[in-house]
Amino acid sequence: MVPPNPTVLSKFMTPRRFNDAEYRQRIAGEIYGGRARGQSDVIKEFRRTSRTGYLLQQLAIAGWSSLPWLRFVRQPTLIMAGSDDPIIPLVNARMMARVIPDSRLRVFEDGHLFLISAASEAGPMVHEFLTAATVERGRS
Repeated sequence: MVPPNPTVLSKFMTPRRFNDAEYRQRIAGEIYGGRARGQSDVIKEFRRTSRTGYLLQQLAIAGWSSLPWLRFVRQPTLIMAGSDDPIIPLVNARMMARVIPDSRLRVFEDGHLFLISAASEAGPMVHEFLTAATVERGRS
């Protein structure tokens, strides 16, 4: 993946962003982008994380890339991304969409937390995608 800006990454990699509400509030716009830049209530959904959960997330960021296997994905794939995501730059979603056969890319004018901040837009998109996939499977 194309990594985030090192300043964003350094703030993202600390468990403090989960466990210190004041700190999380202060850096939310910078690391999550999109609506989190101006709507602080977007991050209220976050709670303390377990040590194991935090460590597994960090391991995934540090040492995993699915890029070599994406071309083998055969099921229809919905790729969703925020246009202003400092953690996972949009170029990553665009690369996935080019490599995964039968993929669809939907970009939200939002940041990393679009599933929370744009749930009313994202939910119907997911429902439509899954419903269409079910209809297609029924035809085959």
